Amino acid sequence: MTEIVEIEGYVDDREKVVVLGDERAANKISFQLAQDFYNEITGKSERLKELSNESFILKLSDIEQLYHRLKQSTEQYNIVSFHESYIVSYVDDSSERYSSFERLQLHNGAKGAAVEEFIASFNILIVLPQTHRAQEYKITVKLASRVARIEGMRNQMGSMPFDIPLCHLEGANVAVFSIEYVDSTVATALMSVLKSWFNTVEKNSISSSIKTIRKYSHLAPRLTKYGLLFTTCYLGWDLSLVLLAENVDTRVAVLFVLGSFLSAYISINFGHFLGRKTEVALDSIYEQSYINFSGADDNFIKNSSCRIRSSKIKAALNMIVTIVVGVGCSLVASWLYT
Repeated sequence: MTEIVEIEGYVDDREKVVVLGDERAANKISFQLAQDFYNEITGKSERLKELSNESFILKLSDIEQLYHRLKQSTEQYNIVSFHESYIVSYVDDSSERYSSFERLQLHNGAKGAAVEEFIASFNILIVLPQTHRAQEYKITVKLASRVARIEGMRNQMGSMPFDIPLCHLEGANVAVFSIEYVDSTVATALMSVLKSWFNTVEKNSISSSIKTIRKYSHLAPRLTKYGLLFTTCYLGWDLSLVLLAENVDTRVAVLFVLGSFLSAYISINFGHFLGRKTEVALDSIYEQSYINFSGADDNFIKNSSCRIRSSKIKAALNMIVTIVVGVGCSLVASWLYT
């Protein structure tokens, strides 16, 4: 029975050998040639894939750098053909395809809509030294604008009776790099080029204090609800020392008890309302990751930044109102006690 057995102990794939037949056979070929035989016989290729959720700011100059890096990295090989294509998808559900970077640079911005997704594809035919046959390598770089997707979701949720924590979408992948290959050594080298290029793209982040506060946003309703309830109870206790004397009228006592229950009920609901508003505002603060190719993207990002800034202000105001109400109740109680 004929099988392919890999001999261990080699670091470089180009130096690996395989044995056709059993391990005692003498027909040894390079691992590079074995991969080429497998592709030629079966017509199948392997895929290498990398994902990232790191926030970025993509510009046209970055795409140009990607093109030049790939061209330079493939100069060591015998290149039969090198074809590129770019697909730009917009927030209005339209898309455009460009056959070269020059066309992308020339016609970019004519659409007048913000970019939601960008896909760069490179089809390269390479002849390796030991194969003497052109092998196809398909490189795909897919980058998505988190801002465009979140803002689109925010608009769709406008009429819904519930809220989705937008900050939780930060965990979704915004960058996908994939390579369909024949030779694993070449694919690994190309993937390292893509990763090193992505490391040079400008990154974006929010402050660590915002992340920490946002992490505990779900506690805001409890904090405001029970905080106001405590201050209301404290105020009720001080009022009882003034209104409930030894010979207090029964009617006054009953009204005081009913008023105390009503005040507690209002404080719980009002506190929960403020806390829930604070939680929603904090959850609407997210780390921006976007594609900036034209003025339409600039305007879209400005609107997103305004919404995030508004969420920060709302969260702060809700907490300030809660504190002011609590402090006011305490001051009234202290004044009555004195």
